[in-house]
Order: sequence, then C-alpha cells, then structure tokens
Amino acid sequence: MKNKRKDILYIAVGVAFVFAVFLVVSYFLPSTVGISEHADAKIKYVTEDKNIEVTLDDSDCDELRRIFNGKTAYHDSPSCGFTESASVSFGNQIFMPACDGDGIIKVGSKYITISEKERDKVDKIFAKYGAAFPCFNFL
Repeated sequence: MKNKRKDILYIAVGVAFVFAVFLVVSYFLPSTVGISEHADAKIKYVTEDKNIEVTLDDSDCDELRRIFNGKTAYHDSPSCGFTESASVSFGNQIFMPACDGDGIIKVGSKYITISEKERDKVDKIFAKYGAAFPCFNFL
C-alpha cells in the first residue's frame, strides 16, 4: 500500500514539474499578436487633466489592428514607462504604447516593436481622440 502511495506521489510531482516547465518556457518564448477582426478598439487616456475612454471609429480601429497584428511579442524589461491609463484595447487585449514615444508597445507581460512610421500613426490616432504622447502625468 505504501509503495502505491509513493508511486502516485512521484507521478503527481512529475506532472507538476512538467507543467511548471511548460509555463516557464511559454512565458519566455516569443508569440505572435493576433487581434480578432470583430473586436472594437477603445482608447483609454486618464491623466490629471483628462479622462478619455472612447470607442474608435472603424478606420482607426482597422489601422491599429493592421499595425499590431502579426507582430512578434517578446519578453523584455524596457524602461520607457507603460500604463493602462494610456492604452488601446481590443476586447481583453490591452496595448500600452511607451509613454516616452518609443516604438515599443506593451501587450500583457510582453512587448512588441513598431516602426517610427507606425508609431507616428498610433500617436495621430490617439491625438484625434484628445490623447497626447509623450505622457507622464497619470493618476
């Protein structure tokens, strides 16, 4: 009977170990951003002076989807500064542009890099709805 319990314990520990390794590896491996074609985009920009939460029009939504979709998301720790108070969301996916204006976007716990031209388009879309970068005075 004791051997049977030991066997079950070893199996449980082995399964837990394999699961833990899978989680660690999947956390550090790059992934590809995929945004549903049916998800609406919403900008959130909350500072000491502004409180903007608005759904984007279809053309702006499509443009941001085009910029973010297919990018490789990687694990990093940039010092640009990111906040959900300056973000755009597609459903439950939240994209936080670097507050200092760099071409880095935080997506969950990973980051994507966009070109200078794409970052300019992102900034123009945010500005259209009253949000501005660089930005640092968040609540």
